[in-house]
Amino acid sequence: MNVFLQADWDSSALHPSMVHPPCLMGTGVVTGAGGSTSRPLSPPHRHPDAMLAWCYRGTVSVHLSDTMWRLAPGQGVWIPAGIAHTARHEGTAIGCYTYVPDQALAAPMRAVARVQVPRAVQEMMLHLGVNDMDEGLRVRIQSVLIELLQLPAASLAGAGGEVPLPGDERVSGLVRTVLAAPGDPRSAGELCAAHGLHERSVLRIFQGDVGMTFGQWRTGVRLTAAARLMVDGDPVGVAGVKSGFASTSAFSAAFKGRYGVTPRRYVAQVRSDPASHQYWR
Repeated sequence: MNVFLQADWDSSALHPSMVHPPCLMGTGVVTGAGGSTSRPLSPPHRHPDAMLAWCYRGTVSVHLSDTMWRLAPGQGVWIPAGIAHTARHEGTAIGCYTYVPDQALAAPMRAVARVQVPRAVQEMMLHLGVNDMDEGLRVRIQSVLIELLQLPAASLAGAGGEVPLPGDERVSGLVRTVLAAPGDPRSAGELCAAHGLHERSVLRIFQGDVGMTFGQWRTGVRLTAAARLMVDGDPVGVAGVKSGFASTSAFSAAFKGRYGVTPRRYVAQVRSDPASHQYWR
């Protein structure tokens, strides 16, 4: 849903394969628009091969019809073949997309799954994309990389988080507004009114589609945005205000309620986590 109507997702184009035998994978790189702007979303589309979307720098948001994944450097998400998707690259972000046919995987990719992409694996995949080498050597390296990329994701304190998206198109404009500006100071009632919606109707839609009220969902979006800002270096209070919280204390209480630790403890865990440290940009 998000920026596009369900009809856009249903009619998403199937792109040709990015993998040319005997190679086992292919990787494309997409940069942001630069500055404080974001690269516009491309129309929803599909691929005949499984795709690993991963972030090399900045923040990349991967959108499916019912979910948005916000990726930090070193974080990725596997998308099975044939699943419609699109992505947004914020500011100077660099997003990478690695395509792997099911037959090259240890097990076919059947469900969307989070994965960590170690720094060495990132650099090698980019190296393969721009350097010539013996074909046999290239295939052997790709085989090892694919094996590493299918390892279960370890618990990473700085996870960007999954944001569920309601499928009802009546709230598509409202959802776009919140995702684009989590810190918008308008109340829920004012936002609903701005989109010609009744709060009671919005409540029913969100509870039916994502299992929570609009207010709970909006708070989740704000906390996800704030977590990313803090990991990127914003002080706790600044991240909270930018994300729409009235005070540092209100932000800290909401953050601890969701993540189980205070914002400062969260950032300390991220900075000390070896998995996070090896990705740091």
